[in-house]
Amino acid sequence: MTVFWNIWVITLTAIFLLFMVFVVVKYWRSNHLADEEHTLDTFDNIDENDGPPPKIMFWGYLVAFTGSAVFLLLYPGLGNWPGLLGWQQSDDTAQQHNTSLTEQVGNVSPPSLTALAANPAIVNSGKALFQTHCAACHRANGQGQKHFPNLVDDVWLYGGSDDAIIHSIEQGRNGAMVGWQAILPKEDVQNISYYLASLQHRPLNAPSVKIDLGKTAYLNNCAACHGADAGGSQAIGAPNLSDSAWVHGGSIEEIQHTINYGLNNVMPAFSGQLNDSEILATAAFITAERLAHQAKIATIAEQKINRGEYLAYAGDCVACHSAEGGEPFAGGLPFVTPFGTVYSTNITPHVTEGIGDYSYQDFKAALYDGKGKHGYLYPAMPYTSYQYVTEEDVLALWDYLQSITAVSRRNDDNSMLFPSNIRLALLGWNLVFMDTAPLDLTSNAPQQDAEAWSRGKYLVMGLGHCSECHTPRNIAQALQTDRIFQGNIIDGWHAPDISARELYEDRWDVKSLSDFLHTGHSDKGSAFGGMADVVKNSTSFMTRQDVEAMAGYLLTGDGSNSIPPGTEQLQPTGFTEQAKQSEMYSLFTTTCGVCHGDDGKGRPPIAPTLLNNGIIMHSDPYNTIAVTIRGLEPSYLTEEKNFMPMVSFQNVLTDAQLSQLISYIRQYLGDRNDIVSADDVKDVREKLQKAGYAGNLHTTPDMYDSRDRNIDVD
Repeated sequence: MTVFWNIWVITLTAIFLLFMVFVVVKYWRSNHLADEEHTLDTFDNIDENDGPPPKIMFWGYLVAFTGSAVFLLLYPGLGNWPGLLGWQQSDDTAQQHNTSLTEQVGNVSPPSLTALAANPAIVNSGKALFQTHCAACHRANGQGQKHFPNLVDDVWLYGGSDDAIIHSIEQGRNGAMVGWQAILPKEDVQNISYYLASLQHRPLNAPSVKIDLGKTAYLNNCAACHGADAGGSQAIGAPNLSDSAWVHGGSIEEIQHTINYGLNNVMPAFSGQLNDSEILATAAFITAERLAHQAKIATIAEQKINRGEYLAYAGDCVACHSAEGGEPFAGGLPFVTPFGTVYSTNITPHVTEGIGDYSYQDFKAALYDGKGKHGYLYPAMPYTSYQYVTEEDVLALWDYLQSITAVSRRNDDNSMLFPSNIRLALLGWNLVFMDTAPLDLTSNAPQQDAEAWSRGKYLVMGLGHCSECHTPRNIAQALQTDRIFQGNIIDGWHAPDISARELYEDRWDVKSLSDFLHTGHSDKGSAFGGMADVVKNSTSFMTRQDVEAMAGYLLTGDGSNSIPPGTEQLQPTGFTEQAKQSEMYSLFTTTCGVCHGDDGKGRPPIAPTLLNNGIIMHSDPYNTIAVTIRGLEPSYLTEEKNFMPMVSFQNVLTDAQLSQLISYIRQYLGDRNDIVSADDVKDVREKLQKAGYAGNLHTTPDMYDSRDRNIDVD
């Protein structure tokens, strides 16, 4: 600054300060002359009086002037005066920071990303750069979101070497995939999606023939980029389609959308915005996050992860926390209640979308107390049963969930009615309805059976949470514990009465019930509806010993769930010669008998037996009626035992005909002599029609997917 401007700035600054001091002193000296009773003027009938300024204002001015004088003494402000501290503006510029970062990077030898990631100063600089330039897409911790990959796992589209990572930051990436909607038939797209999902061993409601056709279509159209084994190609950024990491969403619907419409993902180049040291620091932060994630998982013993996985299957976690055809544990399954629809949540270790920000104590509170990190949970989450799980098992389950793939699927918003949408009210629900008494595992069985009985009760009442579906609920959706296992309506099916009395009366034994739970098939019939999903996602993965323990407990019961003295077992006779003379037998043979056989004993692999069938013998005819109205799709439990689809008789037989036919079948094939009336059939049909479950020729998956999920079948 020249001498002229130096003097000019000092002069103006001094004049301004002196003028302000003069003004303050003037008013200070005249302050005692103010008269609060004297009116200076009136505006809109509001008087402006000559009141004195408060003294605190003058003290404030004194502090401000003193601070200004000290500042001008210590720092530049009076022309060329450098200040006693010698501060310069360049001290706070980015250039100095860049120079320092360059020196820090240069001091690391060799400058590999792993070595740079070990330097806290470089990682902190990289973190700041990442938050500024990368976090909007890849999230603050680098776990990514839909369409933007996770950078802290070991899955890299273009390779995870130092050169590949630096190249991605410097030069960017452009991943393009053409859309196949105008090229591939809809069936091929659907079948390819089934095939790709099957590579992750997901339970699918699809026959093997569709998966095989999907593999053929994949090899003909997709293998050129993604490889014959679907392992992908890092050279061109074609993702691995056989693992559990899906950048653009891995549900059946999302896979089909990607195939139909293609993609054009662009990662911008940062070479024009960041210098070499800044790019290395950013890459070092990503590497540090990845190494920290690996170290965290490495601390968990493989044995604990395997045990936690087994417990997750025993608890049927994946069935509830996965949408239909969706990615495992990513949530999105709707639960329709009288108070609205609640959706299961993402329980993968994704920090923003899942439970990655949970501590173990948070997880334990959710399982034991129904207290989520962001509010109390609805009892659709069976914490009323999970409270019985031992802490050792909860720890193992927690360790397993930390090890699975983090899925970036966002949770769905619940649509609960007021006041049910107020989470704090659920605390009151817990206080009123939740029985927190410890689970009594004391057995009256002989010593050799006591341990198995106790183990069975622990699995049934805890992780298995069988009572949550098979027990009626009151108006507040709390379990009616005095009617435990006595049945409940769920998704238009009757989760049947499985009390010890009912099971004994219907002639279930340990072998038949264990076969049913373990495979979905037994000489008492096959699982369908929600129970087929339980077998597919849970009990089929359990050991035979544990399944038999569960069956033993259910058959024996305890407390109020016992077999009353004098209870007799049913003895179905099958169609007697007299029964075959009935007009109903002719109707049976022309409808049911075509698949189930003229004797009702089934025709593998066409249809299961109706003679001694647990549903036909059941005291409540609801499911027998519902099957005839809804029809059945195969459950795809065991390939060699996947029965053919069952047609719906909705538009084939009248309510009166159905009631007579069902009564006839239950009498001779189930030893149930109570009459099913036309009104009984009508009542079930109207409920199913209202909820969108009733079929025509036969029920298709599309009918189920397109129904109004806000309608409660009850």
